[in-house]
Amino acid sequence: MEDKAPLWSPIINLTSILVIPVAHFHKRILTYKMSDDDWCTIESDPGVFTELLGEIGCTAVQLEELWSLDDETLNALNETGEIYGLIFLFQWKSKSNEEKTDAAKETLSEEQIPESLFFAHQVTTNACATQAILSVLLNQGDKIELGPTLKEFKDFTASFPPSLKGVAISGCEPIKKAHNAFGRTDAFLNDGKFVSRHSATEDVFHFVAYTPQNGTVYELDGLQSGPIVVGKLSDDEQLNVPTKWLSLAREAIQKRMEGDAIKFNLMAVIKDKRLGLKEMIERDPSNEGLVHQLQMEEEKRKQWTLENQRRRHNYVPLCVSILKELARANKLPQLVEEAKERKRQKLANAKALKTG
Repeated sequence: MEDKAPLWSPIINLTSILVIPVAHFHKRILTYKMSDDDWCTIESDPGVFTELLGEIGCTAVQLEELWSLDDETLNALNETGEIYGLIFLFQWKSKSNEEKTDAAKETLSEEQIPESLFFAHQVTTNACATQAILSVLLNQGDKIELGPTLKEFKDFTASFPPSLKGVAISGCEPIKKAHNAFGRTDAFLNDGKFVSRHSATEDVFHFVAYTPQNGTVYELDGLQSGPIVVGKLSDDEQLNVPTKWLSLAREAIQKRMEGDAIKFNLMAVIKDKRLGLKEMIERDPSNEGLVHQLQMEEEKRKQWTLENQRRRHNYVPLCVSILKELARANKLPQLVEEAKERKRQKLANAKALKTG
């Protein structure tokens, strides 16, 4: 009986087909043009990412959007379970600007990366959000039940250099399938003929992860050559101040916010709040406040499910049918002209604001 092949066996097939020395193959990977043909763009939303992880098999975590980085917010979030990492989305400018931002940071070379630290280069453009979340999850040791897919992936890629880890993420079908399940089903957006995905005026956004491991807080950015050391914790801080690492990550994030990151979003990767609340209720069954919080979390999950169903639904046939009915009723030409007039008015108002 044949052994069951890993879920990402195409990586093995790729190396055997190329028939080139492994060291040379690693160098080739670093020069590959970043591709997004197989990975779609997905919305940056905690409900999307939480359900995405659930479909991969990691069900004991969730993502929570953060509106503040003050101690009160972070401590309140930590009450129901551990904060595993932070995901920071920011508007990416140019390579030169990023190099200036990162010039003073301590970036580890490949030889300096600890064996226990998972770090992957980004080789697929649209995978950066999922890769940032994986960078947090795969660095938690035994704190998180990863599920069979991610556990097998972590074990399989443990000895890979960052370049091959990135290729492995790109070629992992279960991860890619879960990611693409949240892509837009709009045919006009996906065929590439009507909308340019990389136009000169299009804003480009990027995700980076912040997470602690063995007393060191890292910034994990797949576009960098290696992990960036944000700061280090003392033995006492690791044992007695579990949220201390967040203050170090907060400083690094605030520096990005003060720079060119005009548009940004911040999420925390945390233990499923429902699990933490249930544990707290078991210890204090009469606490109505905890019961109410749990009910709110359950309602939030239902809302996330509904919103994700709407994201996945293709509304194009409905829109086409409405347009046909409007045309049949001879109302479409008038509505088109009214829409054009509203657009002209908006452009005129915008121009007036600039000149004024």
